[in-house]
Amino acid sequence: MSVSVFNNNRVGEFGKTLLRFASSQAISNLLRLISGFIVVKFIDPELYGQFAGVGIFMGYISLGSVGIINGLSRELPYELGRGNNESARQMASSVYVLSTIISITASVVFLFFSIYFFILGKTLTGTIYLSYVIISGLFFFNTQFLPTLYRTNKDFDSLSKQNIRVGLGNLLTVILVYFFSIYGLIARGIILAVYQFVLLNHNKPYKLNFIYHFKHFVNLFKTGFPIFIVGQVNPLWTTIINSFIFSIGGALNFGLYALSTIVQSTFGVIPASFGGVVYPRMSIMYGEGKSIAHIIKAHVKTTVFQFSFMLVFAILGFFLLPILVPYILPKYTNGIEAAQWMLFIPVVQSIGLLNHIYNVIKKQKWYFISLLIGASVGSLFVFLNISINGFNLIVFPQGLLIGMFIQQILSLVFIRFIIYK
Repeated sequence: MSVSVFNNNRVGEFGKTLLRFASSQAISNLLRLISGFIVVKFIDPELYGQFAGVGIFMGYISLGSVGIINGLSRELPYELGRGNNESARQMASSVYVLSTIISITASVVFLFFSIYFFILGKTLTGTIYLSYVIISGLFFFNTQFLPTLYRTNKDFDSLSKQNIRVGLGNLLTVILVYFFSIYGLIARGIILAVYQFVLLNHNKPYKLNFIYHFKHFVNLFKTGFPIFIVGQVNPLWTTIINSFIFSIGGALNFGLYALSTIVQSTFGVIPASFGGVVYPRMSIMYGEGKSIAHIIKAHVKTTVFQFSFMLVFAILGFFLLPILVPYILPKYTNGIEAAQWMLFIPVVQSIGLLNHIYNVIKKQKWYFISLLIGASVGSLFVFLNISINGFNLIVFPQGLLIGMFIQQILSLVFIRFIIYK
């Protein structure tokens, strides 16, 4: 059965789409990596840490949908697989209204803090929060709602082109940091947020109406809330880790941690991108009536390819960072070891490509258990090390790596259990 799956034309087309999307993502990430290194070269670690530190709070914006957006990401391709295109569009329109409300709320919160800091006379801090009025206002659209609309092979081909354009935008806007330092960094953040929104919104595959149906929220909540709870474990864990570094280590240490952040944002998006293609594909296949074993077998080769691809990048980066960073970013040399450990987190994450099956078949309990156990072990590792040895940046990526490795191994074991059960 699995042989026929890999040989039919439709999966061959899917494979080509995946390779095009992965290639565009790799090019975009390379441009993002180069841009990131140039940016931190032009600005002091403390200033960079101050700007990036405020951005930590955007990690909480995703909580606003309480699972409805997660429900849409599962139900949209499922309905497409069943041929219910109009139903899918109506659901998307309802979530469009909710996304607008969440975005406006986020902007208002950041505006409040901006005014507060201006009143206190902290002009720079107030300006940073003011920039996040726009950045946070578009964050949910750029990272949650609009990408969820891109579900078919044609959609991902469109995203491939957008990836290249966003990568070029990252590179070109570096000049603002060179001329205007922290204020250039602020302007760059705003421009990139607006640019990405314009691309995603202009090329979205559905024409949306600003009309909602309450039944859509109820149905999507029922489907998405379990996915939401599971999906928030690692992002919330990472956000807490970052908050801890910023509050305990201060802006300087968080600025030094920028190397790790750049590595994670550059290479970590590759497993997420593969998953963004594989997840809707699994949902479409499930909507077409394919068995769980059939769906898993159809994506094993993709998982192996992704893991091998990421491992090569991590090994190369491990040896290149100590050579390149002292030469091009001498102020950030104290963050090299942490960044080296961070390189292997996307490698571990790439093992979990098959974990999307939990959301597709609505059996998230075992996946949640594996995530919770891994996060607990990783956090315990960080806590014990800091308690015994004091604050050290490398402990944080080490804890994340250990925890995520445990998560992936347990989740694969549970997948095998579900298939045979």
